[in-house]
Amino acid sequence: MKDVLNIGKENLITESGMEDLILILEQNRAFYQKYKTEIPKLKEFVLGFRWAMAVDENDKISLALRVGDEEELDIYTKFIKSLLNKPLDKCIEECVKAGPKYRTIAVSISSLMSKPFNTAERLLERGIIRTEGLNFDYEVKDKKIGIIGFGLYIKKMKDDWKEFHAFDFRDPKTILSTVITEDGVKTYPERITWHLGENALENKDILADLDIVIMTGCTVVNNTYKGILEACKNASIRGIYGPSGELAPDYLFDLGYNYIFSTSILDKDKYLIDSLAASPDYSEFAHMDLYELKKK
Repeated sequence: MKDVLNIGKENLITESGMEDLILILEQNRAFYQKYKTEIPKLKEFVLGFRWAMAVDENDKISLALRVGDEEELDIYTKFIKSLLNKPLDKCIEECVKAGPKYRTIAVSISSLMSKPFNTAERLLERGIIRTEGLNFDYEVKDKKIGIIGFGLYIKKMKDDWKEFHAFDFRDPKTILSTVITEDGVKTYPERITWHLGENALENKDILADLDIVIMTGCTVVNNTYKGILEACKNASIRGIYGPSGELAPDYLFDLGYNYIFSTSILDKDKYLIDSLAASPDYSEFAHMDLYELKKK
């Protein structure tokens, strides 16, 4: 069933799954009014093999991982062409009207729209502390930890946790390594309980028992982030990480997150040269400004 949602003086009809992006849109519009800033126009859009990338007229770029349900390329191409040279807020409205298959596009443009207000100075005005780099200065000893979207954070933790649960949609062969010898078979990485090839929400009982949960920003793209957050009711650290964390830190903190790790691309042209190369080297963080956010 479709719902009618009000945006200013206009009515937008949206299917379930896009309402949060409307709330984020209105929050970002309010920031543009507060800071007397003109909303940039969409200059180009890249449908990469991993990321959907939105670029504005100031050569700022934001990303969303392509994990959601999508249209055929020719349909997307026609739609995206219709958005070019329109203000970012109007582009998001068009995505909302188009429905859930356009959510990935809308998330990347929402992050792009939010970008001017994620500086350390402007965040601090809103009670949010920004620190540079990925430090994750939390104690994990004897804690039950869950990482949704395996990778990255495992390198930041000593392995003195009580339990470590890794949730990921990917097939085991894309994550796990198996060593076979005469003495037996071992699977690496070790000391991890794996939940692969399924939605983390299929394990609500495990999520409810965790002390620390860090989820990938692609949960915003596939719209599972609110359900997962609600399921992690006993976690003292509830975090989200990745480029999608740009889209609205105030909104994410209001939902109940208390830690955000995000990134911002430093040089659009250099990043695209690498990411569009015939043999990409996957050195994405080399092109990014990494930062963590917490509430004061």
